[in-house]
Parts: sequence; C-alpha cells; structure tokens
Amino acid sequence: MPLDITTKRVADVSDLPVKNADGSPMIDPDTGNPITAVVFGPATKIWQAADGLRRRKAIKRSREANGKFEATLDYKDEDTIEFLCAITKRFNGLVVNGVHGDADTVRAIYSDPMLGFIRDHMEADATNWENFMKASQSLSNSGSDNSPG
Repeated sequence: MPLDITTKRVADVSDLPVKNADGSPMIDPDTGNPITAVVFGPATKIWQAADGLRRRKAIKRSREANGKFEATLDYKDEDTIEFLCAITKRFNGLVVNGVHGDADTVRAIYSDPMLGFIRDHMEADATNWENFMKASQSLSNSGSDNSPG
C-alpha cells in the first residue's frame, strides 16, 4: 500500500526550546521546566510573510547600493529581529523586568545584544522544518494555523 503523504505534514506551531549561549537547554530554576518559545513554522502564512518581507528588504537594499550584496549585511540583525518577532507568539518561562505583554517581551529579548545568542539559536531552529514535525501539546487544539493570537 502506498504511503499517504498527508501523514507527513508538519505542525503549524511548535514550542521550541530556548538555549543558553553554550547551546544547552535553558531551564527555569524554580520549576526545573525547560524554557520554550511558541513559534509559527515555515508552513504558515505568518512565517512565509515574515520571511518574504525580510528577503524583499535585503533585495531593496542591494538595489539601492547599485547591486552590492554587502549592503544587506549591515541590517542582518535588525531584519532577523523583525522576522523573529513576527513568528514568535510568546516565550514560556521568561520575563524582562519592566516589560509587560507577550509581544513586548519577545521584542525586548530579541533586541538585547547581550542576549543575541537567543536570537541566533531561535533563527536557526525556526527555519528547521524538523522542529515542526510534532505539534505542541498546548497548542494542538488552538484553532487556525495562521492565527497570531
């Protein structure tokens, strides 16, 4: 019997582990639970729109610099932060003193240069289809796969 390829579909959202600078999983010291980020995957319209915007910005910058690809590199971190803020719904188990709300917390974490390792790890993990093979238990019944809220 042939394989029903639809059984191989990936999840729209996943709880990705947040990693320390050394690549080890970040753990909540009070509960012992892993710190995670709820992230929309590459199959969602949210992820695709954010990635498309990032690519268009890079192309525009290159054109404005007479085709010099190097012009896109000056904004790599800024573009990565915007991309990650668009695809990250929230962090589970992380707070930033004085910052309230999921969107503001996400932006504060990704924008902090001293926490750049989180940005770098999350960018790599959020673009890896393998990380969306299994749906998040907490979000598997959350409704629309393209809903930001």
